[in-house]
Amino acid sequence: MNQMPLDFGDDKNGRGRRNESYASGDRLFFALCPPDAIEQQAAAIADDYRRAFSLSGRPRLTTLHVSIIWVGDYPKLPEDVVFAARQAGATVESAPIAMTDRIMRSPQARALVLCGEGGRKPLTRVHVQLGVGMHNAGLRHNINRDFTPHMTLLYDRKTVPPTRLDTPVSWTASEFLLIHSVLGKTEHRIIDRWPLLG
Repeated sequence: MNQMPLDFGDDKNGRGRRNESYASGDRLFFALCPPDAIEQQAAAIADDYRRAFSLSGRPRLTTLHVSIIWVGDYPKLPEDVVFAARQAGATVESAPIAMTDRIMRSPQARALVLCGEGGRKPLTRVHVQLGVGMHNAGLRHNINRDFTPHMTLLYDRKTVPPTRLDTPVSWTASEFLLIHSVLGKTEHRIIDRWPLLG
């Protein structure tokens, strides 16, 4: 059933719009989170790059994730948006996703990311499913034609040239999560989770 997008988070104050200038507030997004062993591996890689390129940023060990789709940024997280996002999350059907990343690069200023082709196609399907589910629940779909899954390891002003890791970072995602990020505090709160069963 097609529905018109409701007015969730799109008022004149910028509710629900991506706003990188927020010093505080709330962000809602869907993501995969790596297991502890992968977090440790990613943090070790980030440390190696910090030393090799004299970066000052710190690895984001407690908030490592692979974003699937952004829901919105808000001065205060609206309950109606959380409810609609949960409805969208419940529509996804996917098998577990094998992630394999081995490319380190800085796609934009201030970020060092880990990315690769392993898992990209099935994760793109989940990205689209969530976008359609969001639209049907009355939210903006936020589907990105240039969707490029990646894990941000740290932020730094320096740019690192693209390099290929000798040993890939590989793991299998068996669930995806709806995450509330407290902007400006490097704090993630899991709101809901859904298994990837196939």
